[in-house]
Amino acid sequence: MEYAKSIYTNAPSGGVKIDKLPVQRLPEHNVKLKVLFNGMCGTDRGIVSGGLSFAYNPQNSDRLIIGHESLCIIDEIYAESEEFKVGDLVVPVVRRPGDCVNCKIGRQDNCSDGKKHEAGITGMDGFMREYFYDSLDYIVKVPDKEMIDVAVLTEPLKNVVKGFEVFDIVSKRAIFANEYSTFEGKKCLVIGSGSEAFLYSMMAREHGFDVTMTNRHPIEDKKMEICGKFGISFVDYSKDASRITGNDLLIDTSGDPGTIFRFLKTLNYNGILILFGTNGRAPPAQLNGNDIDFFIERNITVAGTVDAAKIHYIKALEYLRKWKYAYGNTLSQLITGTYRPEDLEIFTKKPAGEIKTVIKW
Repeated sequence: MEYAKSIYTNAPSGGVKIDKLPVQRLPEHNVKLKVLFNGMCGTDRGIVSGGLSFAYNPQNSDRLIIGHESLCIIDEIYAESEEFKVGDLVVPVVRRPGDCVNCKIGRQDNCSDGKKHEAGITGMDGFMREYFYDSLDYIVKVPDKEMIDVAVLTEPLKNVVKGFEVFDIVSKRAIFANEYSTFEGKKCLVIGSGSEAFLYSMMAREHGFDVTMTNRHPIEDKKMEICGKFGISFVDYSKDASRITGNDLLIDTSGDPGTIFRFLKTLNYNGILILFGTNGRAPPAQLNGNDIDFFIERNITVAGTVDAAKIHYIKALEYLRKWKYAYGNTLSQLITGTYRPEDLEIFTKKPAGEIKTVIKW
């Protein structure tokens, strides 16, 4: 039996430990991956705190190896492959298919029977360990080894790519673009100031929106500097919410219903609200009849989006490659802290000024 140092919890009750755990190679596994970096996000901390009721251990197991954001290197291959070779940098796909038609065509991000599994989250061990075995079908090659410093951002960015795919679909219910068929002059508000908020803001800028990011507290000077380099405005809404008006696209990464409803009525006619953030511990907020009238009379569209398909990973890597050379080291500054696997306190205490925290193996 093989063993690898792993970070694990007992989902959904929580807790976090590190230990040598068994590594199993199944018949369908034809590649061995050595983990270089794991990214951390609110989902990881939510599982560790016991705050995500939908997380659960693999079948017949009393623990879940966490970690769904990962950058790996191929250590061994056990099958013929024209695409992959030993030494390639790769990103493993998080969500694995169930039995529905969406899953069968490679769109398990739109699973309709609930039988999918998500590595490190729902019923499948994750990537926060020294190495693991997987299938070549569920890894995506990093096209440029010079991206080693930013490719761990692929997993959070693929969510953003999927989110804008959803936006593209729902925006077609009306003429959303301007008279020149672009989004120049259109306004996007992004709620939050974590890594997904930054990446959603960057993608909105990529689409041509004027972008404002907001949170209920000021952000650190370093974050303000990064916003400036990406052409993103920031508003502390606890002090200056009156500046936030006339939005065409509202994107939430906080999962806080009170904050979402606070800015819902800043949307213009045919406005779109994209819900991405999850927060099971957020206090409730209630819609009233006037809110419903606003949705109807302004043709407001609300769309939830989760996870992504392999195509979104590929596109995310294309954007990361473009931004790396366009913005220089500003992109890598989104990674605000690098820790050892033994530094388990980062799962319970968020570092000051955090955008993206990573673990280096």
